[in-house]
Amino acid sequence: MSGLREEKKKQNQLNIIQSAKKIFTDKGFQNTSMAMIAKDAKVGTGTIYNYFPSKGALLLTIFAEEVAQLENDNQSLIADYNGNPVESITQLMTEFTAFFDLYSKSFWREIMHAMTEEAEESIHLRRGLFGLDEEAMLWVRQIIEENADCFLTPINTEEAANTVYAAAMMQMFSYIYDDSITRDQFLHRLKQQIEFIFAGKLKD
Repeated sequence: MSGLREEKKKQNQLNIIQSAKKIFTDKGFQNTSMAMIAKDAKVGTGTIYNYFPSKGALLLTIFAEEVAQLENDNQSLIADYNGNPVESITQLMTEFTAFFDLYSKSFWREIMHAMTEEAEESIHLRRGLFGLDEEAMLWVRQIIEENADCFLTPINTEEAANTVYAAAMMQMFSYIYDDSITRDQFLHRLKQQIEFIFAGKLKD
């Protein structure tokens, strides 16, 4: 019996996550209620709170799963890359920022606005997204460390990762808030900035 209960719990959680992702995408974060998600997932509203304490926590779970999938997809890039580390970092950031294309620009604008509020859920959302960003910076540090012998002088991996992240976020904000900027234009600008960061630091 306990095995069946655990299986039902897992299925409920999966149904909730799938319904939440669909409704968040269709209606946006602010216009989605836990009751809507519960109805679509065919569970009681109270059941959702047994798994997720808030709507923001549910959204962060979805984001975390998607980032984990990106990490899994790119482990070979981090561990096995034996060429120019700048090319590897550029490719990695290209793959990581593909996460933002899973949702519309208007959805991300809404999330960015929600993150600036001081409500408890907004603070939780902000902290959670920053935690996902730290994953990306860790990947960049790993690539630099794995390819340390490609640089003319020792590189401060933490500062380098922070600089790459800052460039990526600046370009990402421009991309999200300007509907005229295409994905290709965003990636081209990001590549240029990453190349600039490491210009003159690599062996021939």
